[in-house]
Amino acid sequence: MYSLYRATTQEEAELKFIIFKDKIPVFIEVAKEMCNVHGLQKLCDILTEHPSWTLAHLAAHFGLHDSFNDPRVNCYLNSSEPETGMSPLQVAISTQNLKTVQMLVAASCSLEHLDNEANSVFHYAASTTKEIIGTLAQGSPPRCLNGRNKNGHTPLHIACLSDKPDCVKALLLAGADSNIAATKGDEDATMEPSYVGNYLQNNPNTLYLKDVKSGGTPLHWANSRLVIEALIDVNCHINAVNFEAKTALHVMVERNKIDCVVALLSRQADADIGDKDGNRPLHLAVKTGNQSIIQALIVFGVDLDVLNNAGETARHLMTKDQEAKLLYYLAAVGARRCLPDVSGCTDGCRYNGTYEGIPPPKPIGPTNREVLNLMLSVATMEVASSKYPDGKFPKHGRLLCLDGGGIRGLVLVQMLLELEKIIGKPMTHCFDWLAGTSTGGILALGIAAGKTMKECQCLYFSLKHHTFNGSRPYSSEPLENVLRETFGTQTVMSDIKHPKVMVTGVLVDRKPVELHLFRTYASPNDILEVVHDSPYELPPPPDKQFVWEVGRATGAAPTYFRAFKKFLDGGLIANNPTLDALTEIHEHTLALKAKGRSHEATPVTVVVSLGTGLVPVTEIVKEIDVFRPESLWDGAKLFAGISFLGNLLVDQRT
Repeated sequence: MYSLYRATTQEEAELKFIIFKDKIPVFIEVAKEMCNVHGLQKLCDILTEHPSWTLAHLAAHFGLHDSFNDPRVNCYLNSSEPETGMSPLQVAISTQNLKTVQMLVAASCSLEHLDNEANSVFHYAASTTKEIIGTLAQGSPPRCLNGRNKNGHTPLHIACLSDKPDCVKALLLAGADSNIAATKGDEDATMEPSYVGNYLQNNPNTLYLKDVKSGGTPLHWANSRLVIEALIDVNCHINAVNFEAKTALHVMVERNKIDCVVALLSRQADADIGDKDGNRPLHLAVKTGNQSIIQALIVFGVDLDVLNNAGETARHLMTKDQEAKLLYYLAAVGARRCLPDVSGCTDGCRYNGTYEGIPPPKPIGPTNREVLNLMLSVATMEVASSKYPDGKFPKHGRLLCLDGGGIRGLVLVQMLLELEKIIGKPMTHCFDWLAGTSTGGILALGIAAGKTMKECQCLYFSLKHHTFNGSRPYSSEPLENVLRETFGTQTVMSDIKHPKVMVTGVLVDRKPVELHLFRTYASPNDILEVVHDSPYELPPPPDKQFVWEVGRATGAAPTYFRAFKKFLDGGLIANNPTLDALTEIHEHTLALKAKGRSHEATPVTVVVSLGTGLVPVTEIVKEIDVFRPESLWDGAKLFAGISFLGNLLVDQRT
């Protein structure tokens, strides 16, 4: 005989009796191991705390696995406690008793049950262990895996808030959608879900999960550029924010991961989103003092003067110690000083200050032409003004020429971005003719195909990451894959209607080699119906020439990539295609006039020719002479001279 409870009033005793009478006798009959002082005390305590629990809830709490075989317990498997709405399975998960959870799942307990706060079994499991989550996730993922509770949190958010990296990974493997925001927002309705489970299954240990308590998506926890690109490819939302309102870009800036920062920017991450304090990635880059990241953000066109919630610009956040090293990079591109009413300024940001930072050493350039170029520019403008005194310049016949230069094509992109900003129109609306060689040819095709300059910028970073890997010569397959993805596999040159495009290539199946122009329009020969009498087969006409193949042919630089069919890089003959383009347009105009089609002609009125920058001048310390050797030592010199001469020719033409 045991005394279960002693009360000072009859009312209190009767209340406890009502709670105990229907449960304790049956429960100790089912679970005889509880029929002792210690067991009965625990049973009474838990019923006092949860008076509405059923026998199944009690068995789940105490981990009494065999009790679930008794029909008196089993009949309550999917019952809900009125006070909290918890099911026996949710109770078992809360105790983190894996065996009990496994038994209840095997007994077909409902996985879709929600408590009174809309928490599912996965919400409870999110702060426990990966093994429990794995047990619940066997088979196809239930609908509640991505459900929100009344606080707007999914199980994945709960795992992050609980700082449980293993549970985060287990939920992702189970099929959790990583694109659901922590609070309900308008973008959820249209955002495509992202399921990264398959990626993590094949690529374990690719996420940095030490900081998951701040929430976010797998992009926030990525370890490398390759992981970021793979996650974006499975629809991981690039601008999703964590619990601190930080995007993945904010996080990578704080972690000084320059490769990840560039990867996100080159996939068009928004660099002007503020965190909970209003700090943009540029503010954080200044705080961390990372020069390379600051430069990368500037290149991708961030707002230099945006204020955080405290009314501070990135320039204002620069400390005295940082100014000498970093201030120049902001000041040189126009970052404004603070307004007069801003306090706490240094000479580097004060409205009437003069300090602009220390510029880097000026590289040695070729013979100085700055004064000559300036004088010629003034003279040219005077000629143009005298020719059109009323200021009404022709609206047609504008030619844009883009030089070759490999990855330095990014210089072309940056200049065109600035030109677009000044003009306020896309490049396709500004020119009637586009001519390009090598990297400039690929860019010309991108512009004509309707790509924005931002998209072209991303294209070049994609080429850099995927193509220029390892040592020369590089594999051609990654380059071809990027070009196919960018231009499509079936798009032909004649599909491009405006502007007219010409891209250079060099035919190397004959001697001497011959310059070939890939066109989006009929050539002067075709207009005049000139009969082809050469023994060499003509390249395909515009309506049969794939655009991606043109990009591949014009970029087939010797020692960099293999030749494409019978073509090498157009830069071998016309690295600056301006003169060849002028000749082509003049011949095209004359051919149209000869056929009575003068109204179709667009003779050149303006030429904009852009290069890829000047390589810093360095001293040559190698043997450069090529001569008849007279000794063994002369033979070594000859070999060095031939090798250097070959590299010199390639460098000059590309």
